[in-house]
Amino acid sequence: MDGFTFRGYYGSRATDRTGPAVPARAGNAAAAGDAATGGVTDGAATDAASSLPAPLEAVGPRLASPVGTAQDREGNVWIADAGHNRLLVVDDGLERLLAVVGGVGTEPGRFDLPMRLAHHPTARAVYVADTGNGRLQRLDYEYDGAAPRVTAAEAFAADGPFHPNGVVAHEYWDGVRVIAADEFYHEGSDLRGRLVVFDEAGEQVRSFRAVGDDNPTPLYWPQGLDTDDEGRIYVANTGYGVLHDGPTGPPKLATVVRCDRTGAAAPFEGLADETLAELPMPRDVAVVGSGADAQIFVPDAATGRVHTYTSVGIADGVVPEDGEDIRANAALEDGIGLPHDGGIPHDGRGRGDDSDPADAAGQDRFRGPVGIDDFEGVSVPNSDADDPTLAVLTAEALAQRVGAYAVDIHTESARRLGSVGAPRDGPGQFSAPTGSTVVDDPESPLGRCALVGDGGNGRLQRVAFGDATGESDDSTAVTDGGSVADADRDGDRPGGDRSGGRVDPVALPATRFPFGLAYWPAGTGGGGRLFVTDYTAHYREADRTGQIHVYAVDEAPAGGSGEDGDAGTGAGAGVSLTLVDSFGPWGMGEGEAKLPRGIAVDPRGEGVARVWVADSANGRIGVWDYDRVLDGAQARGDRGCFGYVDGGFWNPSDVAVGERGVYVADENNNRLQRFDGDDWHPVGEPGYDGDREFLLPISVAARDDHLFVLDLVSRSVRVFAEDAAADGGLRPVDEHRAFGGDAAAGELWLPYLLSVGDASDAAGVDVVVPDSTLHVAQHYAWNGA
Repeated sequence: MDGFTFRGYYGSRATDRTGPAVPARAGNAAAAGDAATGGVTDGAATDAASSLPAPLEAVGPRLASPVGTAQDREGNVWIADAGHNRLLVVDDGLERLLAVVGGVGTEPGRFDLPMRLAHHPTARAVYVADTGNGRLQRLDYEYDGAAPRVTAAEAFAADGPFHPNGVVAHEYWDGVRVIAADEFYHEGSDLRGRLVVFDEAGEQVRSFRAVGDDNPTPLYWPQGLDTDDEGRIYVANTGYGVLHDGPTGPPKLATVVRCDRTGAAAPFEGLADETLAELPMPRDVAVVGSGADAQIFVPDAATGRVHTYTSVGIADGVVPEDGEDIRANAALEDGIGLPHDGGIPHDGRGRGDDSDPADAAGQDRFRGPVGIDDFEGVSVPNSDADDPTLAVLTAEALAQRVGAYAVDIHTESARRLGSVGAPRDGPGQFSAPTGSTVVDDPESPLGRCALVGDGGNGRLQRVAFGDATGESDDSTAVTDGGSVADADRDGDRPGGDRSGGRVDPVALPATRFPFGLAYWPAGTGGGGRLFVTDYTAHYREADRTGQIHVYAVDEAPAGGSGEDGDAGTGAGAGVSLTLVDSFGPWGMGEGEAKLPRGIAVDPRGEGVARVWVADSANGRIGVWDYDRVLDGAQARGDRGCFGYVDGGFWNPSDVAVGERGVYVADENNNRLQRFDGDDWHPVGEPGYDGDREFLLPISVAARDDHLFVLDLVSRSVRVFAEDAAADGGLRPVDEHRAFGGDAAAGELWLPYLLSVGDASDAAGVDVVVPDSTLHVAQHYAWNGA
C-alpha cells in the first residue's frame, strides 16, 4: 500500500526534464559531431574577467550540493552540480562558464544525482558517477575554441543493483581501469558495499567488498576514491563506523583505507596496516603530488577540517585548526556536528599576502567539505620543499560552492584562490533546509502553513500551501557561454514552487543555524510560541545562554520593514517573531546540551508544556518544562545516555510525542526507541528492506495514533500504527520510497526533519520533508487508514 500523494515542492526549481539526448558512443559520426546535441550548451567563450568586479562567491551561479570535480587537459574544471543534475565547466581561473552539460533524465548525457567525476588518464573523456540512474557515464568531448563540447556519451553499470558514489580512472601496465565505489550495494543481511573494477570498454573485471585477506576491513558505504602513481586505491569508507560490528558495537569512526585493484591490502609504510585514518565523516580522498613527496588530503564533513598525511600515512597537518579551536570543540572529535564558517580572512581573490584581517571568531573552517581534488597547473607563492603550499579544489556542501585553496601544510592554514557558487539567500530560496513544522492555528498570524528551517541562511521560510496543480514550468538550465557572473540560470525564482503557494523568509533573531522546530499554539487570543534548536559546531561564549530559542509569534507593526523577525511582504507579512527565552546552554551537565537537533512540545495544561530535545552530541534526550506565562524553562533531568543498550543513544536526531510514549530517532544505532515513562523499548535493526529495518532513521513525527519515520539511506517515509499488540509496539502500515535527485518528481537525496499536520486543502495528513541537497521542501499527503 502507498497512500502517499506528491503535492509539490517549495523552493528552488529543478532543471529541465526534457530535450534531446547526447548521442550514444556507438559509431554515428554524424550525430556525434552535431553541435546541437541536447543536454549540453556550449558557446563561444568570451573574456569576461573584467565583468567580475565582485568576489566570485558573491556573483557566480547557484550550485546545489556540488560534490565531484575534475580537471581536463586544458586545465578547465568540471563540476558535478548534483542537486541540479548537471555538470558545469569553468575555466582554470574559476571566472568563466564554458559549458553546462545535462539536466535530469535517463537519456545519455543526462543525470540523476551526478555525484563524482574522474578524467580519463589520456583521452578527452570524463567519467561521471550517475548515482540515481545507477550507472557510470563516459562523456567524450572536443574543444571548439575555448569551450568544451560533448560529442558522445556511453553508459555502463555493474552486475546487480548499482549506486556509484565514487569513481577514479588509472592507466595500469595492462590498460586503463575504471574503479567505482558502489555505496549502497548489499546482499541480504550482509550490508557491505563494494568496489567495482571495469576495463576501458566498460566491461566489469571484478568486484570486492573488503580490503585484505587476514582480518579484512569491510567496505560500508564507500564514496570518494583516488589512486596514486603506483595505481593503489584510496577509499573513504564512510559507513564503517555505523555498520561494522565490533565486540561492543560499531566503532563509531569511519575510515580511509588503501588497497590494490584486486582488493588486497596496501599497508602504509609509516603505519601498522592499510587504514590511513579514522575520522567522523570522511567523504573523499585525494592524492596530490607523486612518489615520496605526495600528500594525501581527506575532508571531514563533520568538523569542517581537511586532514593531510604524508605518502607513508603520517599525519602532516589539519586545516584549519589551533589549540583553542580544539578545546572549544572537543566534543566534535567523535564525529558529531556541522561546521560553521566564521568568515574568510581575505577577499576571496587570492591576493597571496597577509594583509587581510583575521576572522573575529579566530576560525576559518571549511563548510561541510565533501569533495577534494588536486588543482593542477596552479602556481602558489611561498611554496618550497620544506614548507609546501599545495593547491586543491574543495567542494563545500554547506556553503554550496567549489573553492580553490592554497593549503599550507605546516602552518595549517588555507587561502582561498577563488570559488564558484553564489549564495542561495533570495526570497523563496533555501540553503540547506533542515527542520519543519506544520502549523494550523487560525488564532495566530501564521494561520495555516508550514515553517521550514533555512539552515544555511539562518532564518525560516514560511510556506503558504497553495492548490496543487501537478504542473511544472521548469526551464532548461543552460547558458551561451560568458562569465560565471552571467550563469545564474538554474531556474531559481522568488517564491517558486510547483504547488502554487508562496515561500517567504522569516528572520530569526539570535539563531544562527535553525534545525529543529516545534510550534505550541496559544489556544485563544495569541500567536503561540515557536521553539527552535540552534545546531552549530562553532561554539561561542554566548551559547552559555542557551541553544534552544523560544519566540513569541505576534502580528507585526503596520508597515514593517522586515527587521527584527518581521517577514515584510508576501505570505509572511504581518508576522513578527520576538525572542522571549533561550535555554539549554552548551555543556554536558543537567539542563545543558551540545548540538541539539529535533524538538517536540507536549502541552500539559495551565500554560505549561513538556519540551523534549534530541541532544545529539551528548547522546541523550533533554527534558524541560516550559511556562508560557513566565516565558521560562525548568530542567527536568535527562533521559538516556550514550551507548548501544536500551536507553543508549548514538547521535539521536529527532523526537516525537505519541499516544504510547516518546519516540526517538536513534540515528546511528539504526533503530527507534520508545520511552513509556519508565523504560526504553528499542524498535528495529539495520537493513534495507523496510518494515522495521532502518539505516540512519533521521526523523520521527506523531499524529492520530500513527508514527511517521524518515529513513535516510533508503529515502523512505514510513508509517506505523501505535499498537500495544505489535512487536515493539509499532505496526507497519505504509511506506513511500523516493530515492533520486529530481525535486519536481518528489524525490529525496539528503532529507532532514519531517513534520506532519493538517493545514492544506489536501485530503489526509500533510507531510513536509525538507531536503538539504535539493534545497526544497517536499510536500506529500498521506491518505492511509
